Amino acid sequence: MSDTTQPSGMASMDHTGMDHTENGSMGDLEGVVRVSPATVQNIGVRTAEVTVEPLRRTIRTTGQFKMDERGMRTVSLKVGGWVETLHADYKGAIVKKGEPLLELYSPELVSTQEEYLLALRNARRMEGSSDAKRLVEATRRRLDHWDLTESQIEEIEARGEPTRTVTFHAPTSGEVMHKNVTEGQRIEPGRALMDIADLSTIWLIADVNQQDLPWIEEGMPVRIRLVSDPGAKQEGQVDHIYNMLDAETRTAKVRITLPGGNRRLRKPGAYATVYLEARPTEATPVVPSEAVVSNGERDVVIQALGDGRFRPRPVMTGLETGGRVQILDGLSGGEQIVTSAQFLIDSEARLEGAMSMMMGDM
Repeated sequence: MSDTTQPSGMASMDHTGMDHTENGSMGDLEGVVRVSPATVQNIGVRTAEVTVEPLRRTIRTTGQFKMDERGMRTVSLKVGGWVETLHADYKGAIVKKGEPLLELYSPELVSTQEEYLLALRNARRMEGSSDAKRLVEATRRRLDHWDLTESQIEEIEARGEPTRTVTFHAPTSGEVMHKNVTEGQRIEPGRALMDIADLSTIWLIADVNQQDLPWIEEGMPVRIRLVSDPGAKQEGQVDHIYNMLDAETRTAKVRITLPGGNRRLRKPGAYATVYLEARPTEATPVVPSEAVVSNGERDVVIQALGDGRFRPRPVMTGLETGGRVQILDGLSGGEQIVTSAQFLIDSEARLEGAMSMMMGDM
């Protein structure tokens, strides 16, 4: 009976044509697997060269226009009364800062005006009296705290008698939203009467998938295609990335602030297609995504050494786009790596190793 045991350090061969060195499977990163040309052809091994280059990425997603929350102002009064005239009398009305919003009859305001005029008269009669001056300042301060303007207070002084109704003005320019008051209605202090949305800017809120977030940064340029005007060129940039991730959709929101002038095209609630132009990465080794094999704990590529020899290489991967992935550690560029049949190489190596062990025990 012939001795089939191989001398130490020599490789064994079987019908597959695979020469398996000691510790030669993919599980051992020092092992080298030798495969015959016929086997390489049969299992369809393909290779590619590791290039060194930057990666570029354009992320396409959908965004929705919303009001700029920083420009939202709620109108409420610090004094109660009856709304005798409502100038901004419908939702959607466009107002300018300083324009009249409503005229209020307030017994409290009327009595305070009377107190102020009386304090002024006493101060004139008692010229030089510090107490009289303090009383004038206190009543004037009450009118100021109730948001009467300087010109309104001066008008009361010039007229010498209280005005029955007081006009309150728009605190900002914009569109009236959520109107909650009608003419003739009695209102209490602090009640929200309406919101005014500043129209000078508008937000475009876009959803970005979790796997694309590493590409996103504040200040990155954005191209926008409007459903209502596909041919128009719209550009902007990301000015905020929201922290929370939607647990159901696995997306995060980014904000693009745009001029709000063209309300015909950029209406709140409307949708747009958003193209986020990611900055190119630094030049690093790059391989096809299919070349990377992962077992959940580490990533490996199979290097083709020539003459039918293959060796697994551990790598650290980075960003991925367009079927290519960065290699941050493990390759330097110029190597030939396997892009297909990696698992067949591994299985052939493991089979050959098992057969060698069996033959060694005979």
